[in-house]
Amino acid sequence: MKYEFLKQNSHSNELILFFGGFASHPSHFEHLKSNKNVLMCYDYEDLSFKFDLNTFCKITLIAFSMGVCVASKLLKNYEFDKKIAINGTNLGIDETKGIHPVIFNKNIKKFNLENFKKSLFKEKINLAKNFIFKEENSLKEELKKLLEFALKHKEEIFIWDKIYSSIEDDIFPQNALKNSFQELFFLNEPHFAFFHFKTWDEF
Repeated sequence: MKYEFLKQNSHSNELILFFGGFASHPSHFEHLKSNKNVLMCYDYEDLSFKFDLNTFCKITLIAFSMGVCVASKLLKNYEFDKKIAINGTNLGIDETKGIHPVIFNKNIKKFNLENFKKSLFKEKINLAKNFIFKEENSLKEELKKLLEFALKHKEEIFIWDKIYSSIEDDIFPQNALKNSFQELFFLNEPHFAFFHFKTWDEF
């Protein structure tokens, strides 16, 4: 797992801890403003969390897509002031509460980055023309590691305070979120819902 500060403010002791989704990169979130510190965790070929959070007094957790699954397992013993999930579930890969394992396996075998981008951004793909992605073989390895991780960790004990679901999501089944959570906040967006926001605080 990699870490990068998207925003740093030495005058703030608040942190927004953000777990990106599969294939997420810091370049995808540069348009979002904040006066707080924003730390992004991404690149799930290595699924271990080793960042020291003790220097911050108030921490908000935001997780996106498969990052919801990863954060719910790795951070289950941490305390947060607020926890927000976007287009993902705790199980991540599951027959009813995630992406179906058969479908996920097929996606690994036939993975094509350009097709993935089209599904991720849909009609807003032009806004993402300068976004950085790893090369295709590394992304396939990341998918394999996420599949192994999700199927190994099947607990659902992590509680989120707010859950967003995109109506135009072609990647993560909306029914999986409906099966996992009692209350959803709907966005008229594709799977990558972040163009809907201008600041991290809007979440």
